[in-house]
Amino acid sequence: ESYKNLIDDVYSRQISEKFELPKDLHASLREYQQVGYDWLRTLDEYGLGGILADDMGLGKTIQVLAVIQSYIERSITNNEKRNPTLVVCPSSLSLNWKEEAGKFTPDLKAVVISGSLEDRTEIIKNIENYDIAITSYDLLKRDIDIYKQYNYTYRYIVADEAQYIKNNNTKNARAIKEINAITRYALTGTPIENSLSELWSIFDFIMPGYLFSYNKFKTSYETPIAKDEDK
Repeated sequence: ESYKNLIDDVYSRQISEKFELPKDLHASLREYQQVGYDWLRTLDEYGLGGILADDMGLGKTIQVLAVIQSYIERSITNNEKRNPTLVVCPSSLSLNWKEEAGKFTPDLKAVVISGSLEDRTEIIKNIENYDIAITSYDLLKRDIDIYKQYNYTYRYIVADEAQYIKNNNTKNARAIKEINAITRYALTGTPIENSLSELWSIFDFIMPGYLFSYNKFKTSYETPIAKDEDK
């Protein structure tokens, strides 16, 4: 029944303006950013992961930060335990995430996981002291055993520039899929157009099992669509 409601909402464009923006978000969202925020919140409400696909520079980061800020404010109001969010991005964007968090959601405690192995281990060990932890795909695959040792469940895990996990056989893709999170989001400014296997790999992260095993997906969907032009 709840999934039928979601489908009805999507078809009737009822997603917009369903959710209040967090009080302490230090920004006003443009209309399309509000729609993106509502989309992410709707997915979360139904226990689904999903993709936020938008061109570069249109503010995917702030939409996600608004979702995290809203979660923290609700946790405080309801006196509930707060789980951290893990953001995984290309290393060139780690400081950008930290700066934007400081600017738009200054009440949230954000940390970049960097430095020596000892430094990174210390941060991961104490990750529950933060609201947002930011790491790179490169460091995540190096540190995955440390994450597994502490075995946290994150409130959100965000794969920024999701083309980094488009190939299911890479260490990037395998590492991020080993992290436990309640809700998983993928962000991409790159059209998912090269192959359907890319789409499968991203969905294998955000909603494991939703598109079946790769072999079944390939037989049932990829081959008929790509080779046989089956609309």
